Amino acid sequence: MPTSHQVRNRATLLALVVTVGLTVFKLFVGVISGSVGVLSEGIHSFLDLVSAAVSFFTVRQAVKPADEDHPFGHGKIETISSLFEALLLIVAAIFIVSEALAHLREPRPMEHEWLAIVTIVISLVVSYYSYRHNLAAADETDSSAIRVNALHFLSDVVASIGVLAGLLLLKFTGWLIIDPLIGLAVAVYIVVITLNQIKSALLELSDVQLPQGEVERIHGVVEEFRTFRVLGAHELRTRKSGVTRHIDFHLVVCGSMSVDDSHTLCDRVEGRLLKEFPTASVNIHVEPCQVERGQCAKSCPLLGDKPQSCEPCNKEPGK
Repeated sequence: MPTSHQVRNRATLLALVVTVGLTVFKLFVGVISGSVGVLSEGIHSFLDLVSAAVSFFTVRQAVKPADEDHPFGHGKIETISSLFEALLLIVAAIFIVSEALAHLREPRPMEHEWLAIVTIVISLVVSYYSYRHNLAAADETDSSAIRVNALHFLSDVVASIGVLAGLLLLKFTGWLIIDPLIGLAVAVYIVVITLNQIKSALLELSDVQLPQGEVERIHGVVEEFRTFRVLGAHELRTRKSGVTRHIDFHLVVCGSMSVDDSHTLCDRVEGRLLKEFPTASVNIHVEPCQVERGQCAKSCPLLGDKPQSCEPCNKEPGK
């Protein structure tokens, strides 16, 4: 069974190898055929290559353990990488629009039509396989950089379908305007799918809390430990850095608990949270129940027949 680290490495290596081959192939055919559609795909693949190269190195840096300069780990490196890759897609879209507008102003006949068509078919098949592989790896490892790689391959698949349809139509109709229009459509599609990734990366970099569904799962885990000695939790703070979710909160417990008992309890809560979020970093601050003494007094078994106050909880620290 491969580890998460191995899965990430294999996914980034596959993305790098595939994009090298597709970039060289499509740029060559795009130049000799004069097709703006194929050329735009080649440019798109070239930026995918830069993105895959960045991911190949950043996912290896992002998993490094915390050190003196990075006490919270290196996970943000991966987030910055995903933002950089998304911005590259925007650059690709701008270049494609420029080329398409130039061809609209001066339509040019295309050469080697069947070679261009075969090139796009090969690109479509390879890109779809790479998309599925990277998506599975991203789902398994929760890697934003690999998820962007998958997004790149998905955009290649959709763009290739559009370019292929246009090339076939151009082949049998001779309408030269179709080729640059395809390029414009590819550019618009790239921008649309990229904006959401840019938003996600910026939110992660600004330390926005985890999605509401994940926050509710955290509360659910804490509720599993609610007993006469655990009253609840508050001050929950969450954020995500690369593949690591940082979770910290205050756990309110019976004030009669010893340091050893409260530490053991925290270990159990942390272990349960790590089952729910395997790559999380959990920090729990224990609070005695003085602030909720009334609630504790109703359920604390140390009271015996005393109805109104929990003597262990009422004791001041050190007494």
